[in-house]
Amino acid sequence: MTPQRTEGRTALLVIDMQNSYFDFPELEEQRESVTAKVNELIAAAREGGCPILLIRTQHERDRSTWTVNMHDDGQGFAYPGTEQSQYVAGLDTEGGVGLVKTRDSAFFDTDLAARLRNLDANRLVLCGISTHSCVAQTAIDAFAHNFRVAVARDAVASENADLSQALLAFLEDEMRQDILHQSDSVARLRG
Repeated sequence: MTPQRTEGRTALLVIDMQNSYFDFPELEEQRESVTAKVNELIAAAREGGCPILLIRTQHERDRSTWTVNMHDDGQGFAYPGTEQSQYVAGLDTEGGVGLVKTRDSAFFDTDLAARLRNLDANRLVLCGISTHSCVAQTAIDAFAHNFRVAVARDAVASENADLSQALLAFLEDEMRQDILHQSDSVARLRG
């Protein structure tokens, strides 16, 4: 007799909801609305007993964690202890567990995959900033790690609308990931 595979849990990944990313005027305009949508998802995840991971980008002043383009520009950001590295004002962090990353993907050089497996989470709902970079790259790497992914369309934002739309289409078409409206995202987290 073949053992039945358990469905596992759904986890909410809140990506880069921190001050540094809202320095872009296009994102600052969306800060309040996207924060409200993310908070709604966090509340739904708590109600549904879903793990909540609050993922932030942080870099060291000594340049050891800088990306190629940061080295090219001679400028880093989101240093530990700075206002840039902090969560955006009004973000509901209750019940969330923090994870620090140094690249677009939350899986790159972190223990995220192991944490998710330890939590028995094989389905993910992603929200946060920026749709075309950190959210999309995390979704692509989640696919590589065999996690089922949904992106909460109304709880992501980007300073580049064209790239954002293109990458959401790519995730949906090529990665077979769900791109959900807010009500569907909330329902998935509440279970």
